[in-house]
Amino acid sequence: MLENVLFGLVIFLSLVSLALFFRLQKECKRKITPKSSPIENIFDSLHVPIFYKKETKYEANKAFHRAFGSFAKEAFERLDTLPKHGQHTLELTFDNNILKSVHIHCAPLFDTKQNPIGMTGIVFDTSELNRTKENLLAHKERLESAIEGSGDGIWDWNLTRETLFFSKTWKHIMGYEEEDNPSKLTSWLNLVHPKDMAMVNEKLALHLDGKSDFLYIEHRLRETQPLRWITVRGKAIFDKKGTPLRLTGTIRDITKRKHAEANIALQQAIFLSFFENLPAIAFIKNTKGHYIYLNRSYQKHIGFRTWQNKTALELFTPDVAEAIMESDRLAIYEGLVEQTVTLPTEEGKEERFQTYKFVIESDEGGKFLCGFGIMINKSFT
Repeated sequence: MLENVLFGLVIFLSLVSLALFFRLQKECKRKITPKSSPIENIFDSLHVPIFYKKETKYEANKAFHRAFGSFAKEAFERLDTLPKHGQHTLELTFDNNILKSVHIHCAPLFDTKQNPIGMTGIVFDTSELNRTKENLLAHKERLESAIEGSGDGIWDWNLTRETLFFSKTWKHIMGYEEEDNPSKLTSWLNLVHPKDMAMVNEKLALHLDGKSDFLYIEHRLRETQPLRWITVRGKAIFDKKGTPLRLTGTIRDITKRKHAEANIALQQAIFLSFFENLPAIAFIKNTKGHYIYLNRSYQKHIGFRTWQNKTALELFTPDVAEAIMESDRLAIYEGLVEQTVTLPTEEGKEERFQTYKFVIESDEGGKFLCGFGIMINKSFT
């Protein structure tokens, strides 16, 4: 956008310069003293330094002389070394004796017979722009360094230009060598595990359609041994019409976390299988009496009905429920671990159990009453 504006300004100012030059040339031919004209006034009122050179003589507007002051002659000498056409970058000394970077647009001057007789040009002070770019670049480098230092890889997808950037850490996580230069979307998607591909495509499409605030994907990498996992985070930038322009984000290797979760899940499955097949009743409830877990042996005493988050009053007859609640109270508040409880069977009989109840506390500070019971006699009427 800025380049288009500068280009338009260059064309306009070049036309002004040419018009001024030909007017001065015409007046010289008439052998009259040039008088101030609207074009000359515009030439001098512009705040951008403009110059032109006819044969060996340089002329410039007021903005040029204000910018370079006593160093104008030195500036002309430096400008004289430039080609007469194109865009050039120089360092020129300004009136405050400070060396600044400038961007110069030059165009050749021709006489009425199209013979080259000089050049015209416009000088743009780009020192502040360069400082801003340097600051932005330094900020970008610090940000990338901080992100990469955390173990995350960076990726940046420009959908308008169809280009992608992947950082060194991204390449390392995804299995690329440092000298590799992945630059396409397939550089990522080709490494997605086949079982996760549909999910990845769906979440990516939903986000690019503006149907999710953030992109968040956990997926496996194909052909890795042991199996490796990554998490992909990102956020798209849209134009006013909702068209995605850019999608940037990070990836992280979460293989250790996934393996730890798998081990915990396996341990929980083994633990659950143990209690489910235990020839004894087992339960877990909160301190308010709501059941959180009942094993299969315990469930047969309530007819395998829905029991989650229900209390003894909701599952048993009032007298059985009262006995259970009293037993729980003694365990929680009196510390009485070993007790006896009687439970009904599906056949309407009763069975007596020697129970062992104890309180455990979670990492979050919640307390739970756990217990198991062994039948101590045959069922009786």
